Parts: sequence; C-alpha cells; structure tokens
Amino acid sequence: MVTRWLVLGLGVLALTVPALMITGTRLVEPAGGQWVRLVAFTPHAIVLYLLALVLLLVALVAGRGAWRRAGGWSCVLVVPLLALHLFWVGGQYVGAEEVVEGTGRPFTVMSANLRFGQADPGRVVALALEHDADVVVLQEVTPRAEARMRKEGLARAYPFAEGQARSGVAGTMVFSVHRLSDVTALDTKFQGFSMRVRLPKDALTLLAVHPPPPTGDALEWRADHATIRRAAAATNGTTVVAGDLNATLDHMPLREFDGRGLKDAAELADSGWQPTWPASGEVSLLGVGVPPMLAIDHVLVDDSLAVVDTAAVSVPGTDHRALFATLVLE
Repeated sequence: MVTRWLVLGLGVLALTVPALMITGTRLVEPAGGQWVRLVAFTPHAIVLYLLALVLLLVALVAGRGAWRRAGGWSCVLVVPLLALHLFWVGGQYVGAEEVVEGTGRPFTVMSANLRFGQADPGRVVALALEHDADVVVLQEVTPRAEARMRKEGLARAYPFAEGQARSGVAGTMVFSVHRLSDVTALDTKFQGFSMRVRLPKDALTLLAVHPPPPTGDALEWRADHATIRRAAAATNGTTVVAGDLNATLDHMPLREFDGRGLKDAAELADSGWQPTWPASGEVSLLGVGVPPMLAIDHVLVDDSLAVVDTAAVSVPGTDHRALFATLVLE
C-alpha cells in the first residue's frame, strides 16, 4: 500500500517539477537562451498540471490520513497554477478584443519559412494561389529555391518582388500582387525589410522579418526583436509584421508588441492555438515524428485592421507550417 502511494507521489513530482519550471520561467524569463526556449512550452504546462491534478484527486479521494491531507494541500497549490496557464492561453480562443468587420476588400498575407530553401516550390506557389494570397512573405529563400518557385509560376502570379535570396537561412523575400515601394533593409542578423504595399485604395507598411532563434545567450534574438519593434514604432498608418519570429505569444518580445498596439492575427480571429513548428513528420525524436508544438510564425496587425481568419498549413520539405491571415482595412 505504501509503495502505491510513493509511486503516485513520484508521478506527481515528475509532472509538477517541469511544469513549475515552465511557470517560473514564463513569469521571469531569465536571460539565457535555454530559458527563452523553455518559455515556448508554456501552453504544454496545462497538460502537466492537469495530469498532476488527476493524481492528486486520487490521493484526496482514496487516500487516508497524511496522504489525503497532502493531496488536498497540493490541489490547493496546483489549481491556481493551472488557472494561470489557462488564462495565458485563453486569448487565443476568446480573442484579445472584439473584432469589428472591415469595410474594404479582404486581402491575405502568407508567411512561410522554406527551411534552407528545401520546401516544395510547386506546393508553396499552389498554396499561395489556393488561399488567394495578396502578399507572400518567405524566409530562408535560397537562389535555387527562388528560381524553382519562379519556374512554378510565382513571378507570373506575383509580379512585384523585393528582398534577396541568399544561401542558408538569411534570405527573406516578399512577393506581391500589389506594387511595393519604399523598401528599407532592417539591421538584423537575417534579412528583414520594411516596405509599403500599395493596395488599390490604400497602402500599408509591411515588415517582413526573421529574427534568429534564441540559442546561446539569446542576445542576438533579443537585439533583433528590439530592432523590429523600433521599426514598427517608426511606421505611419496601417502596419503588418509577418514572418518567422522564432517566438511565441508567451515571450516578452511579442508581449511588448501587444502592449504597443500590434496584436497577433490568430488571437484576434479566435483561431485557437495554431502551432507552426515543427510541421508533422519533419522532425523526429527517437524515431517518432514530433507533432506541431510551437506557434512561432506570426502575422501581427495594428488596430486599423480587422482579421477575418487565419490558417496554418503544412508544406512538404520544410519544418514550418505556412501561415495565412486574411485581413480587412476597417
């Protein structure tokens, strides 16, 4: 009997210790890259706390004496932590604010990381056309990938293009059915650009970005996010930030965007949790395919835009799912 309760107690510890580490890191976000990466798993702590709560309820109902008291007091501690995480993730289901229907023609922004240019070029172009994307923001565009996408009809469908293809991960490009102007390169490790998108009856500023992942001390990650925020703050009028931000809504840089009036399109559309990395089957652990776990690709919009919907779609050859956001000028 004692062995059974000891096993239950060890199970609770195995669940709550990593959950508590995630909670504490989300609240404080220490400087090191390993802590920044841990923050990305904030939504997953909900599962850990729920499983721990089930075991504690077993101890509370079936236990006796000290075991029952321990289960009861532990429930008192776990329930508020579970509620805190549900609050953090809740905005993705109930929205940050009521969405007002826009009056203009809807336009769609697509963002996709091509993973060293290895994404299936035909599928990238086909998805852009299927979703009637007006603007396509691509990261990790290599010269070969650009040539293959143009061969698949990207240039015919999107006559306006800015950015530059580069080997490795640094290539960022924007393809558009609308004229692009006032292009400025951002001072970031990987290529990023600010530009004007000339819509039929209006214009907006687009920031096509790709800050590096938070590896090592995460200083470059923080510096590039700060550069992007400054660029967004310097824009006039309607602003959209799109790309692989290598950050979730739980990370401080994206929470600071929210505080400055740029909100996540998926959250505004009540799209729920839409993880974009890793795409199903593209990453394996011990021979088992890892399902999408982290929402690190984003379209951020200011309050002059209404969000109709968002969608995340897998693309063969890349570990990122493509993200689509349909927007309307209010």
